[in-house]
Amino acid sequence: MKKAFVTGGAGHVGGNLVRQLLDNGWQVRVLIHHDTLALDGLDVEHVQGDLADTATLTKQMSGCDFIFHTAAYVAVENIDIPLMEKINVDGTKAMCRAALENQVKRFIHFSSIHAFQQRPTSDMLTEDRPLVQDLKAAPYDRTKAAAQRHVLDACNQGLNASILHPTGIIGPYDFKPSRMGQVISDIAEQKMFITINSGFNWVDVRDVCTTAINCIEKGKSGQHYIVPGEWSSFKHIAEIIAGLIGKRTIYMTLPFWTAYTV
Repeated sequence: MKKAFVTGGAGHVGGNLVRQLLDNGWQVRVLIHHDTLALDGLDVEHVQGDLADTATLTKQMSGCDFIFHTAAYVAVENIDIPLMEKINVDGTKAMCRAALENQVKRFIHFSSIHAFQQRPTSDMLTEDRPLVQDLKAAPYDRTKAAAQRHVLDACNQGLNASILHPTGIIGPYDFKPSRMGQVISDIAEQKMFITINSGFNWVDVRDVCTTAINCIEKGKSGQHYIVPGEWSSFKHIAEIIAGLIGKRTIYMTLPFWTAYTV
């Protein structure tokens, strides 16, 4: 039986991933911090520790051949930058070291579409796009790119790792909730009456997790994989929610630039 070590199991992606692994007959060991709501009732092994503590991670990872590193600090405002760097960058570096020490068979790193440079916006974004380098870039973008470089360095040292770049993630078991999950909840509860005339590429969290599991057998070491879904405007999402709850949700749509004036 395959045994996985999962970080971030209490999060949106991690919670869905753990469920899919269990459904596929895997044994799962989850590194947790303190919140276990997303894992309640699931037959998983819990270990508690510091994501940036290589020595402890090495011991906790022992016996697991397959590593799924989903843990990340995701934020675009009110950011604790030192904490973001510790979790996203130092944590990934420590995970890679522990994985190398344990000689794991596969390491799947969950990066983000935001790790790639955004410009030129007129060109199609592919896996060949350079990673973010600008120190003035958004902290999340910058730290995810830095984390990815540690994974690639580890690949050069023998780690068999693949890297996933999901777009905007939405879907079930979003307990905390995620930033977009909160937006959806606010719209459904009629707490948000205004949207902007823009959108994003959204991917179902279950598709992201399926891709990660498939990557164990089919992914190539050192390879990046963009995991997209479909583009949809915020207005269209609000209209879908309105149809589900049977009530009007949005009363005004503003130009995109107004989001930067609030």
